[in-house]
Formats: sequence, structure tokens, C-alpha cells
Amino acid sequence: MHQNECVQAAIRVVAAANWRRLKLGWSQFALTHNADPLAASAWLGKPDALLEVVAGFWDQRRPGVGHTDLTQAIVVPIFPGSLAKFTSRWIPIEQATDFQTVVVRRQPHEDPYLLTTAKGPMLPCRHASVVLYSSATLLENGGVRSGDFDWEIVAVSAGPWEKEPMIPLTMARNFLSKPGGTKATYSAEQLAESIYHWAGFVQARPA
Repeated sequence: MHQNECVQAAIRVVAAANWRRLKLGWSQFALTHNADPLAASAWLGKPDALLEVVAGFWDQRRPGVGHTDLTQAIVVPIFPGSLAKFTSRWIPIEQATDFQTVVVRRQPHEDPYLLTTAKGPMLPCRHASVVLYSSATLLENGGVRSGDFDWEIVAVSAGPWEKEPMIPLTMARNFLSKPGGTKATYSAEQLAESIYHWAGFVQARPA
């Protein structure tokens, strides 16, 4: 058995054990966004398959950005050997052409914003993580739960960066508890790093 096969076998054992004690699900928001052609990153497999992957890496979870413990928002990193069905759509701005900007709205009750896309060579997807909120956190700021789950997937993050900053608008939405946001506290340095990083990249527009 090759090393990668051994690793995958071990992950499946852990996933089976965690699956018996965890109640994991997808939020309806994340399911809808994951299928959106404009999504910057996505999971291309069956929804239940990602839940199994998350269960396999559950012991590696860490607090989400802006949080200090594992009770509200968590990030589950996905190891390189399990990245086959993750995709990302980021282009360095110096290689991008045909920029277009449109007004979009994530959900009907949220505020609209401008989204810029372009054409160009997309960077390879080398890292991925999954963001989950606890059942209590999902109910904050007028939010809803999508099922009888302890934790729900709210976002899939994939791209070429091991430490990908959160999108600045997402940080602002959360920090200010705007519609669709979940309260979190960020440092000025975190926000500055996010703005500086994302100023150099643009989403690829679907063909």
C-alpha cells in the first residue's frame, strides 16, 4: 500500500469514529453558494462526501478567525491528499484581462455589493479548509439553522495559499453584525493583511 493510501485509510477510520458521535450538516446558504458558478471556491463532490472528509479531519479543527475557542466557529483544514474535489477560481491581477463588475447579493435579506471578475490563468488549488458554525452561533443576528445538526458547514475555502486571509467584506459584515454576518472580533493587523492580500487577486469569471 502506498503512503497516500495508508493516510487515506487512517482518515477513513477516524472519520467513521467521529461520524458516530458528531451531528454534522450543511447550511442551506453554503449548499446554495457552493453550487453558484461565481463561487470563488467550491466542493465538487456529493455534499455527504464532504461531511465525511470533515469528520476525518475533525481532530485538526481550530478556532475560526475572530474567535478564541472551539465552541462557536471552527475551521477544519483538509490535508493535501484529500484535495481532489476542491476547486478555486483566483487569478493574479497582473495576469487578468477583461474585467467586469456586477452588483450581487448573497441572500435576499443581505445588502448588495460589487463583485469584480476577470479572465486569465487560474492559480492551482493546493490548500482547502471548511468553516463550520455551532447550532447556537447559527441563530445569532437573526440567523437560522438548516437542520438538527450540532455543526453546519457555512463556507468552503480553497486556493493556492496555506494561510488564506478572510475576504475583507466578510470580516466587515461579521464585525459590524450586518445582515448575514456573525459577530467576530478582528485586529487591525488582520484586516490590513486581508485588504493587502486580496487587492492582488480577482475571481475568474465562468466561461
